[in-house]
Formats: sequence, C-alpha cells, structure tokens
Amino acid sequence: MCRFITATLPTDADHAALAAIAQRHGRRLLPISNPSIDRQIGPGLRHYLTTPGHCDCDVPIGRRLRERAKDMDEAIQRLRRKGWSGAKIERALAQQQDKRAQRVVESTEPWLAFIRDMLTQTKNTQMGLLMHHYSGALDADIVLSARESLPLPMLSEELLEGLREDVLYEFRR
Repeated sequence: MCRFITATLPTDADHAALAAIAQRHGRRLLPISNPSIDRQIGPGLRHYLTTPGHCDCDVPIGRRLRERAKDMDEAIQRLRRKGWSGAKIERALAQQQDKRAQRVVESTEPWLAFIRDMLTQTKNTQMGLLMHHYSGALDADIVLSARESLPLPMLSEELLEGLREDVLYEFRR
C-alpha cells in the first residue's frame, strides 16, 4: 500500500515543456490511465503520475492531516488502556501537537516551486494535484470526494501540508 501524487493537465498543454519542468524539479509526468479518474475529470484533462521513484509516502504534501489522524488514534487508544480520562487525554494530545509544531520537518518548498513553474513558465494555466493511498494498481477505482479550484496566489506551505486525499486540487494562474 503506497500513496501517490498524480497531476491533471489540460490535454492541449505543451506536455514536452511541462515534462522538462517536472524533471528539473525531480518529478516526472508519465501519462496514466485510470478509467474512474478519467470519467470524473472530463475529456479536457489528462492524468499523470508525478512520482519519480517508488511512491510518495514520505512527501510532505498532506502531512498535517496524515500525522494528526494516525498519531491521535494511536495515542488515544494507548491512553485509554492506561485508564486516562477524556479531559486528561485531550490535554496530553494538545501538548504533543505543540511539540510537533516546533520540530523542523521537510519543507514543501520544492513542491511550491514545481507548481509555480508549471503554471508560469509555459502557456499552461491549470494544474491539478490528487493524492490517493493505493492498495493495488494505479488504475483502481477512485471516487473523488471533492474538487477545489484555487488561484495560484493561494498556494502556500500551509495549504500543501493540509491537502486531503481523494480531493482534486486544481491550481489556476
């Protein structure tokens, strides 16, 4: 089971120029076919794998929600087994979250630069990102839970760290 970040781009975009930009940023644009995604994004967009290696499990995009959900579930279960009250668990989790916020973690800056360049160094005006945790092949059925259109000025580290799985985020110039 691995997490992958895929992209959507207009079918009429200069894919050679965009692939060169992706490569400069350590990513790639490999066209993939996923019938369930293709139906949901429509005929004007094409779906691409951006992962240059095995998977995107360690990529900082969506980090806040992943860490929070996993850590909180494990911590709550562990503390309940110790007999802690709900209020005491809540205080402990708040302290843990404060400590986590102070740690130095991998930056989303390479992703910010990648997305900005994809939208400013060519005539391309749109790029979508989609995170999904696959338990099988990349052509498995996926149901988008939402589709959000975001102007490029909204792009920030906080935004990328908070991205949710199965939501297509469409950045527009």
